[in-house]
Amino acid sequence: MEDFIVRLKRKDEEALNYMIDTYMPFLKGICQHILTKSCGQQAAEECLNDVLLAIWQKAHQFEGDAADFRKWAGMITKYKAIDNYRRHAKHQQRESTTDEIRNDGRTYDTEDAVLQKEAREEMLFQLHELPEADRELLLMKYYLDLSNSEIAAVLGVTVAAIENRLYRGKRKLVHLVERKERFV
Repeated sequence: MEDFIVRLKRKDEEALNYMIDTYMPFLKGICQHILTKSCGQQAAEECLNDVLLAIWQKAHQFEGDAADFRKWAGMITKYKAIDNYRRHAKHQQRESTTDEIRNDGRTYDTEDAVLQKEAREEMLFQLHELPEADRELLLMKYYLDLSNSEIAAVLGVTVAAIENRLYRGKRKLVHLVERKERFV
């Protein structure tokens, strides 16, 4: 058995085959224990392949007898599996984060964001059918997020006049949308 470790350090493929035959069930068990539930069977098998490669490449660093080799190989397997688990968890977290868009403290998924954007574009299209004065007023209020007093200051009219014009402009817009829906 000591001979197998020396041969493995010299990169003898027969020693690698012996190691696989002897230690594969032990190493595979570690990979499956850590990865199968969270990452799947395929991830555990890929990790096992990475472990075998790492042992092959780091064999020259090993110091000890066959019992120590089992512990050393087990530790390499454990840490590789934990690294794969962490990588998988980060990937899952990134995927879930990219599917969410934060807006006004509420969470929307991608589909909601697309629908909201389409509704906004449709409303802009409908606004172009309004008279220019109403269109500019509604754009200042709902797209530029100006307050009624800010709009009144820009246009040089009273806040009450702005409120009345906004009310009438919204009613015109509703009528345009309703008329369009009847024809669709």
